[in-house]
Amino acid sequence: MKPAPKIQAVLSLYHLGERGTWEHHLFGALRAHYAPAELSGLREDLVGLRTVGWLEVVDQRMHRGHILRRYALKASARKMVEHQLDLGRYLPLQLDALVEAGE
Repeated sequence: MKPAPKIQAVLSLYHLGERGTWEHHLFGALRAHYAPAELSGLREDLVGLRTVGWLEVVDQRMHRGHILRRYALKASARKMVEHQLDLGRYLPLQLDALVEAGE
């Protein structure tokens, strides 16, 4: 199962580091894995992630009347992504036992 496009965008920006990438390059990369309908809300997702402090705009330009943004994952959000990528380290090893015990 593939992650939601918003999550895949965050993971991609994590791997790209502090320089980030232009949103249209991100869309281009994700188009190979997601249907157009799945990507329809991605621009709003990126703006929302910026609003909550996960992303920063490291460059912005106008092109034919459209705003183009270069996004990067903020350093403070990198720790959260690292945490999410290593769930085994943070989940109890005996999770099945806890579920069976009703905890």
